[in-house]
Amino acid sequence: MNKYIGLPYKNLGRDFSGVDCYGLFWLIYKEKRGILLPDFTELLYDKKWYKTENHIVDNIDELWTKVSMYKKYDAILFFNSGNVANHIGTYIDDDKFIHITENSTSMISRLDGYWSSKIYEVIRYNG
Repeated sequence: MNKYIGLPYKNLGRDFSGVDCYGLFWLIYKEKRGILLPDFTELLYDKKWYKTENHIVDNIDELWTKVSMYKKYDAILFFNSGNVANHIGTYIDDDKFIHITENSTSMISRLDGYWSSKIYEVIRYNG
């Protein structure tokens, strides 16, 4: 897991030179699960996908499923800030998840208190 910590933020990044929050999930899923996920940039959605009234989770196709339980490297955790779901991470173990924010590097945070109260939805890839 250490090789995913400290990666630089890069919008639409999908490799070790830089990732955004989905890119980090995409990279981990590819390496840990051997599955090449579709990229959200390839899906049809309005550029304001993070708005609650047009959230990508509400427009997922049959390859994705909303879930309430998740396990290691299993699902995308969508977090909201105010009324906007605008951040994702993935559960890693022991009530922790990995994520990255703009102008930062990838990090592990505890999934309790602040972050658990911010979960908007969780989806799993079934393709």
